[in-house]
Amino acid sequence: MFQYIKENLLYFLAVFAGIISIIGSIIYRLYSLNNIGWILALIISVLFFIIIIYFYSKSNKLSLNFSKKPSDKKNKIVNFLLSTFYFLLSAICLFTLFKSQTAQSINSPWNITPKYLFIIYFLATVILIFKICNYKRFSIIFISLHYFLSFSVALIVYKIGYGFDPFIHQATLDLIDKKGLVDPKPFYYLGQYSLEIIAHKIIGISIVNIDKFLVPVLASILLPCSLFIFLKKWFENTRNILLVILSLLIIPFSFFIVTTPQNLAYLFLILTILYGLICSSIVELIIVFIFALASLVAHPIAGIPALFFAILITIFNSNKIKIKKILYLIIFVISSISLPLIFYFIEFKSSLKALKLNNLEVEKQFLLDFIPKTTGQENFILNFVYLYAFNIKIVLLLLIIFGIVLVCKYKKQCGIFFLNLLLALSLFVSYILTGLLSFNYLIEYERNDFRDRILIITVIILLPFIISSLYWIIERARKQSLIIKAVLALFLAILITTSFYITYPRQDRYEFSHNYSVGENEISAVKWIENDAGSMNYIVLANQQVSAAALKVFGFNRYFRIPSHYQGEGLGEVIYFYPIPTSSPLYEYYLKMVYEKPIKKNMVEAMEFVGVNESYFVLNKYWTDFPKILEEAKLEADSWQEFSGGEIYVFKYLK
Repeated sequence: MFQYIKENLLYFLAVFAGIISIIGSIIYRLYSLNNIGWILALIISVLFFIIIIYFYSKSNKLSLNFSKKPSDKKNKIVNFLLSTFYFLLSAICLFTLFKSQTAQSINSPWNITPKYLFIIYFLATVILIFKICNYKRFSIIFISLHYFLSFSVALIVYKIGYGFDPFIHQATLDLIDKKGLVDPKPFYYLGQYSLEIIAHKIIGISIVNIDKFLVPVLASILLPCSLFIFLKKWFENTRNILLVILSLLIIPFSFFIVTTPQNLAYLFLILTILYGLICSSIVELIIVFIFALASLVAHPIAGIPALFFAILITIFNSNKIKIKKILYLIIFVISSISLPLIFYFIEFKSSLKALKLNNLEVEKQFLLDFIPKTTGQENFILNFVYLYAFNIKIVLLLLIIFGIVLVCKYKKQCGIFFLNLLLALSLFVSYILTGLLSFNYLIEYERNDFRDRILIITVIILLPFIISSLYWIIERARKQSLIIKAVLALFLAILITTSFYITYPRQDRYEFSHNYSVGENEISAVKWIENDAGSMNYIVLANQQVSAAALKVFGFNRYFRIPSHYQGEGLGEVIYFYPIPTSSPLYEYYLKMVYEKPIKKNMVEAMEFVGVNESYFVLNKYWTDFPKILEEAKLEADSWQEFSGGEIYVFKYLK
C-alpha cells in the first residue's frame, strides 16, 4: 500500500489535505486545537486516510506515468537542452522576483520588477510548449513549476505580505496556536485554520510562512496533477492533454496568488468537479465528498455548491432512475436559493435592511461586460494586453459555449457534463436573487464582492467545457504544418504571458490599482503610536493597510466594550482599537476624516463612541487628495508626527 501511495503521491496529498481540513474543523468546533486537539485530529485523519487508501488500492490502479521513456537519442538530447534552458529561465525569473522583493507599500508588483521579466517568462513558456511537443515524460513537473512561477509573484515580491485578509487570518491563527481556539468560534474558515495549525505543529514552519505559501503551492502542485488525471479519463493523446493544462494559464487565476479561506475553498471546489466527473466507485465517491466537505469547511460560498455537485454525482450514479429527474429538480431549487438565503439571514441577524430593488446599475454593468471592447492609442503591447483583459469574460463565454456544443455532439459519452450545466444555471439564479440584497453590513465598495464570487464559482463549475474547447483547438492546431504550429505556439505563449501580467494589480495607462500593500512605514507608525500612548487607552482611525499592520504587530489583543447606549444597532458589544473589519464603525469615522473634512469633531465623536480620551489619525501619502487633507488635519490636531520623509503622517487628538 505504501508503494501505491508513493507512486500516486500528489493525488493522495490532495486527499490527505482534505481529510485534515475536515477532521481538524470538527475537533476544533467540538473541542479546540490545543496539543491534545491537533494530535487527536492528526491521528484520526491518518487512520481515515489509511482506510481510504486501502480500499482505493483494492479497486483502482491510478497511474501518473505519462509515457515510456523514448529510446531516440536525438529526442533525449533535444529534451535535455530544452529542460536545461527552461530551468535556467525559470531560475532567472525567480531570482529577479527575489531581487525585486520590497518591504515598502506598493500597489503593483510590476512597478518594481524589471520589464525584461516578461520576456524571460515568455521565452520560458515557449520552451515549455516545445518541450511538451518533443518529449512528454516528466513534462507535468515542468508545468507545475510554471504554475508556481505564475502564482508566486505576490508571494515573493511583497516581503511583509500581500492583501488585507491574510493579516486577519494570520492573527487569528496565532491566537489558535497559543490558546487552542478563538472565542467566539466561527462556523467558517475552520478548514484553512485546521490545515495550517496542524502543518505548523508537525513541520515547525512559522504560521506566517505556511499561510503565505499554502494556496499558491497547493494550487501549483494539485491543479496540474488533477487536471492530468481528469483529462486522461476522457482523452488519449498525452501531449494534447499536457498542452491543455498549460493553456489554462491563459485564464488569470488571481485567486491562487494569495492564501485566504475563500481561495482554498475554490481549489477544493475544482478538485470536487474534476474528480466528480470521473468518479466510478464508492471509494472515489467518498473522495469526491471529502473534497466537497473540505471546500465547505474552508468557506461556505464555494463549499455549498461543491457539496451540491457531489450530491448530483451521487444521484447520477445511482440506480433510482425513476426519481432522478425529481431529485435533480429538488437540488436545482435548493442550490438556487441556498446562498441568497444565507446572505439574507446574515443581514437579518445584523438588524439591517436586507432587501433592495434598485440594483439596476450592477445588472447593467454585468451585461456591458459582455460587449466587445477596444483599446486606446497606447503602445501596441499595452493595447493588446488590455484588448485581452477587457474581453476576457467574452473569451471564457465563447469557450464555454463551444464546449457545450462539443458535449452535445458527444452527449452519449459526456452526459455527466450536463450536471455542471444544471448547477451553473442554479448559481446564475442565485446571482440574480443575491442582487436583491443590500449587504449593508459591508462597506459600500465591497457590497458586490459576494455576487462576484458566485460568478467565479459558476465559471469553475463550467471549467470542463472550457477544457473541452481547448482540447479541440489544440488537437486541430497540432495537425497543421510546422510553420503554423510554431506561430500558434508563439501566440499561446503571448496569451499566457498576457494573463501573467493581468493576474496581478497594475498601475499603467489603463489601470491604477488602489490595493496598496502593508509596508515597513505602516509597521513603524503603529509601533510609534503604541509607544507614544504609553499606558493610555486609545483608538486609531486609519486605512486597511495600517490596520493590517496593527494586526501583524499586536494581533487581536485589544478590544473596547461599546457603551450600552450605542449597542442594539447590529454592532455587537466589543470593537477592535483599529478599524477592522471595514464594516467597523471606526472605519466610517475614518472615511469622514478623509472624504469630508479632517476635523477634531469627528475624532471626538469616535472617542466618545468607544469611551476613550486619546486617538490617532493616520494619513498615507498615496491617499487621494493627500496634500489637502494633510494641511487641514494639521490645523486641529493636538500634535502630529511625520514618517519616512512624509510617506505617512500620524495626528494625535486628546478629548
